[in-house]
Amino acid sequence: MPQVGMLSSGVQRRAADVEWDASQRRIIQADASERMVVDAGPGTGKTAVACARLGHLIETGAVLPSQVWMVSFTRTAIAEIRSRLHSHVGDAASAVKVATVDAHAWTIHSGYDPKASLTGGYEHNLKRVIELLSEDDEVADYLQNVEHLVVDEAQDLVGLHAELIERMVERLSSGCGVTIFADEAQAIYGWSEEAHVAEDERECLLERLRRHPTTPFRSDALQTIHRTSAPGLRRIFSEVRTSVLTGSGAGLFARIREAVSSHADSDDLERTKLGIDGLPAGTLVLFRRRSEALEASQFCKAPHSLRLSGYGANLPPWLAACFFDQTARRITPGEFADRWQARVTAACMPEYGPEDAWRRLARVAGAADGSIDIRALRSALSRRAAPLEFATPEFGLGGPVIGTIHASKGREADSVLLLMPVGDEFRSEKAEEEETRVLFVGSTRARVTLRVGSGNRWPGSSVQSGRCYRTLSKGAKPAAMVEIGRPEDLNVEGLVGIGHQDAGSARLAQDWLLARADQIMAFGMARDAEHDWNWRLSAADEEVGVGLMSPALRQDLWEVARRLGGESGGVQPPLRASHIRALGCRAMVVGPDDPVASKLHAPWNASGFLLAPRLATFTRVGFWRRRG
Repeated sequence: MPQVGMLSSGVQRRAADVEWDASQRRIIQADASERMVVDAGPGTGKTAVACARLGHLIETGAVLPSQVWMVSFTRTAIAEIRSRLHSHVGDAASAVKVATVDAHAWTIHSGYDPKASLTGGYEHNLKRVIELLSEDDEVADYLQNVEHLVVDEAQDLVGLHAELIERMVERLSSGCGVTIFADEAQAIYGWSEEAHVAEDERECLLERLRRHPTTPFRSDALQTIHRTSAPGLRRIFSEVRTSVLTGSGAGLFARIREAVSSHADSDDLERTKLGIDGLPAGTLVLFRRRSEALEASQFCKAPHSLRLSGYGANLPPWLAACFFDQTARRITPGEFADRWQARVTAACMPEYGPEDAWRRLARVAGAADGSIDIRALRSALSRRAAPLEFATPEFGLGGPVIGTIHASKGREADSVLLLMPVGDEFRSEKAEEEETRVLFVGSTRARVTLRVGSGNRWPGSSVQSGRCYRTLSKGAKPAAMVEIGRPEDLNVEGLVGIGHQDAGSARLAQDWLLARADQIMAFGMARDAEHDWNWRLSAADEEVGVGLMSPALRQDLWEVARRLGGESGGVQPPLRASHIRALGCRAMVVGPDDPVASKLHAPWNASGFLLAPRLATFTRVGFWRRRG
């Protein structure tokens, strides 16, 4: 082991960027067999310390890279962790098993259960992995080889996820160290973007570990705030955080809300006068609920992005621009460069160039001869969780980012505008404490400036699918603001399917989308009697039919109609809807073995690549009330 006070060379290299404080050094240098829970408030360098700790253990020979596991909450965080690890230990970082809880669970499930299937129910699969961890001797032997486990964002592991990690810890060898990072002031993932009530009130991982004295963990803490030097923000990160952790009872939310307001740079934001159009790129505009974020986006005329649950990890449009007519199995660097120059440069340039794009393609689907295997590429890109080399965390174009607090947890920005919930009434003291933590998370995303104001007192509701809406009137002319653009609203068949429009119309629509792939677009919708009254999407000012919306939208609009009609009923969706917007385009990819390909027009049936508008709308829909 290295001498006390000495950091390994990889961690020393990082010191050029980060000056490790005493608490950070203590955790980085702790013995490999230590088991500790590290209290890590916002801005204390948690991710940097976690990676430096692993880098230190690997470089000093205390652990083998292949026997180190790290669990993080999001795939975006994993990409950052891999990059940081590489800066410490170089190529050895690729051997470290860094993944989400679900990915680690699938590794165990697929490796030790011959009946494992991706088609099984989500909860069923997790429960099966927990059974394997508890009962299977081969799984126990497998985990005995782990030499160190790091768990990030432990406060967000609840329910089955918490139970799974608890069982995993129980199966580790007694000499295996465990480092758990958590901030209980930011425990909000038991809660939805929409509701005041908890979705999952079961124990979190930390509560489970505290109940088991046979698995002792010592406590430690990261104590210095590095993210910001702004006095007001530092007080929120420290003093207000202490109040969140120690406070309870009625009135807690109001007290924390007042404290955040007093320490913010200003507290006079008006939700209808945010001036988002003129905000610098990267500014974060945060709301409690998705309906509020979507409404702000609806009236923003300048390019911007959304950060909402379900709207992230979309594929860049250049993939479809390059490969929509690629029917050959391989593509060479020269062929790719020609396609990029002819199709991407003028229409949908990403923030990186063709050389970087080729390297990303090669990492995902590179062939031995130096070409790209298109079949392998389609297989990778058609998965629900797209490769991090291509998936974009925001949904939309450059500019400011509009989002919810939940979806923006873990994200930072120099400038943050926070529209705080009013919080007059709560179902219980527990509900008030939960909402207080949501507010705290939103207030700690800023690095330089934080401006706050009040959100909408009546943000609306949602139907069973999660689609949000807000009632405007229920009288003779019922109307509601309705979310349009959920991932299930538009699929590949609706865009280029043989049964949905002719080949010429599909090609015209795809060409029209490519020419506007990096622009805000306007559409209208009309119900199509020849296609089960589903909604047909068309360009607002041009006679271009873009595609047929899925039955999911039709069904949800009928559910909104029933709610507007109440007991008397008699309300139905209109024949038309307008002011549908898209924030540029995204690529959609059909897997090489997906039977839906046979239902598509050429060339998309062979290539599997096509464009789709990034629909993101919260528009007024006027419903009909039947007379009599």
